[in-house]
Amino acid sequence: MEKHDETKVHGNRLAANQENIHRIRRIQGQLESLAKLLEADEGSCEDRVIRARTIEKGVTSLINHLVTCYVDNTLRYTMQEEPEEASAELARLLKLLNK
Repeated sequence: MEKHDETKVHGNRLAANQENIHRIRRIQGQLESLAKLLEADEGSCEDRVIRARTIEKGVTSLINHLVTCYVDNTLRYTMQEEPEEASAELARLLKLLNK
């Protein structure tokens, strides 16, 4: 069985990594903003919860993007060449997402 071309498999990784770094930096900014709000004892409880939920949604979005990138850049090629291995990888990924 012929191995897939690594440049083909990981061709979009650099752009995806940059998007993920941007998401992480946005989440870091949101965390810092919430910490400052708490340190200054400002904002209502509702404001604090809204900011925390925004952070949670940002992390969820990051995880979804990471999984999508993995499927697009790696798993689909594995499915074509080694379907049993791809099935096992997908099962592991789903378990990881449901922890």
